[in-house]
Parts: sequence; C-alpha cells; structure tokens
Amino acid sequence: MTLTVHQRALLPLIGLQGAVGSLGGFIGFFVMGSNDLQAILRYTAIMMTTALAVIFLTYYAGARFHLNGRRLMRLGFLIPGVLFLFCSGSVAMMAIAFGAYIGMSAGARHALEMFLLHDAERDIYAARSGTLTVMCSVAATLLATLLLAGLAEQSHYVFWLYGALSIGGAWLLGKALPDTPPVALKAPLAILRQPQFVACFPMFFLESGLFGINQAMASAGAVKALGSASQFGWVATAAGLAGGVALYFTRKNRHVHNRTRWLGGACLVVSLSFVFLGASVWLPVLYVGHSILKAAGTPFLSASQQVLTQRALDIQGALPDRIFARELVLWMLRMGSLVLFWPLAAVLSPMHLLVAGSALLAAATALQYAIGKAFFWQGAERQTA
Repeated sequence: MTLTVHQRALLPLIGLQGAVGSLGGFIGFFVMGSNDLQAILRYTAIMMTTALAVIFLTYYAGARFHLNGRRLMRLGFLIPGVLFLFCSGSVAMMAIAFGAYIGMSAGARHALEMFLLHDAERDIYAARSGTLTVMCSVAATLLATLLLAGLAEQSHYVFWLYGALSIGGAWLLGKALPDTPPVALKAPLAILRQPQFVACFPMFFLESGLFGINQAMASAGAVKALGSASQFGWVATAAGLAGGVALYFTRKNRHVHNRTRWLGGACLVVSLSFVFLGASVWLPVLYVGHSILKAAGTPFLSASQQVLTQRALDIQGALPDRIFARELVLWMLRMGSLVLFWPLAAVLSPMHLLVAGSALLAAATALQYAIGKAFFWQGAERQTA
C-alpha cells in the first residue's frame, strides 16, 4: 500500500517532530543534573499542564483564527522554537517551552492524521512515520551531542540548535498539506460520557498515564549512570541508531492482521528495558542496555499506540472534541500518578526510588499488551460484524 500525496506531505513535519522531540531527553538531564529529583518532578508537572493548556487554547480559538491542521502544525514549531532560544537555565521556562511544543504539535498531528488516514492505512503509515521519526531524532541528538562535546557542555547552544530547527522547519515544511477544517471545540465533555470512550481509560493509563514517572526515572537513571550531557547524547545516539535500523528493516512488515504480535513484542522489549534501568543502580553499565532496548522497542510500541489512539478516537463527536477529551483524560491520569508517586521522593533514597519507579513502569508496559490485545480484538470483531 502506497501513501497518498497529502500523507507524504505530512511526513517531513512528523520527522521534524521527532527531531525536536529529542530535546526532551537533554532537558531532563539538564534539570536533574543541576538540581534534584524534586526539580524534575516539578518540571514534568509544569510541562504536562502547559501542553494541555495549549491544546485547549488553540482548539478554543481555532474557529476564530482559522487554525486548521496545517497552520496549527507549523505554529507548533514556530512558537516553541522562539521560546527555545531564551529558555536555557530556567526550569519553569524549559517546561513551558517544551510543553507548548508537545501540546501544539501533538494537537495538530492528531487532527491531520485522523483527517488523512483510514483504518486500513494506519499501520503502514505508522511504520514509515516511525522510521522517519527515529532517524530524525538520532540526527538531531548527534548534532546536539557534538555541540556539547565541542563547546564545554554549555546547554544554551543545545536550545539554540533546537530553536533554529523548529523555526526553520515551520518556515519551510508543510506548505503542501491540504486545507482541513479549522479545529474548534463544541462539546468536548460530552465525549467523556460515551461508553466506548470510557472503556479506553485503562488503555490510556497504561499507554501514557505514567508518562511523568517515566520522564523522571529516565532522567534520574541517566544522571546516575553517565557523567555529562554529552555522554548521555552519545548513548542516546547509539541507542537510537539501533532502534532506527530495526524499524527500517521491518517497516513493510506491519499490517492490520499482525497488530497484536507487534504490540506484544514491543511491550516485552520495553518492559525488559525498564528492568535494566532499575538494575543500573547497582551496575551503571546496564543503563546503556536500557537505552538500547528502549530505543529498539519504543518505535514499535509507539506505532501500536498510534493505531490504538486513532481507533479510540473513531467514535461519535467532532474531531477536535474527541482529541481534546483524550488529552484531558491523559493529563488527569498523568498528574494523578505523578502526585501519588511524588511523596515517595521524600521517603525513599534516590536509589530505591529509581528501582521502585522502574518496576512500576515495567509492570505497566507488560499489562499494556493485555489491554491493547483486547482492544484490537474488539475492533476486529466490530469490522467483521
């Protein structure tokens, strides 16, 4: 199955999203390395809240300012790109800048992909977009690492690099995308009352509800195992290459009929990576193993999650309402898990906290397979009927 002209026009922006998204790992290292675990938890909470607020504001004002998917996607790089140029050194500003990027780009991507893709097209598109995302992420990570290694680990150069990438991409890419209807909220809370949507809550929690804890544990593990941001960059680059190669050679093997098998394999690899992360407190070299396994498994897991998300949004209601309702639920789940986990930072030692958090993430990833498999089977039964 080949991609349409419009789907191909979207792919460069998806690649740019992967490149800019790699900044998140560096930010986590900068925050954790210069402060403490409390700082990374605060950063994560501010970042997630900013992302939700940005989606709400852009969708709320979408009709008034004619914000269709194409314009929102390009603004999702332009505005955060400007913020990246000035946010180095401030935890709150880094959180706001990266949260704005996540909120605007994710909100636009969901709107465009739901408009441009049918269910039968989602798997091959997810495989190809995932490959491009990983390769662009690796390239951006390598550039940032070379800057850090050559310029005395100065973090502001990294933010300038990502700011330039974001602004340049917003200026050059996305012009061939179609004019989709402006995003506009109508009755998002009505989506929360749909039984089909409520039935997805367990999947949402396992897929993304522990996002904040994941961010904090990844940063804590990196700082403990690695001595500098450039060393983190080298490890992330090597791990990303491993994941990209695996994804490239399997990009044509993903189809509707084998969704469950891909999900199971990805969950196994990513769950094992979290076991390595927890064990790295005793043997730091295992952090490298964690990075490689996570980089190898995450693209496949993300592709499965992308299809699951799009299927979850195949319900009644305006598309912007469905997208915002999902993001609202994800924010509540993420913040709820982060708030419940936060007190442990005051009770447990950093080593024990990393072990506990990694064990929780490993278990949640394994459970994600059971929930996702049931969801895929239900979808297949509805299509057969």
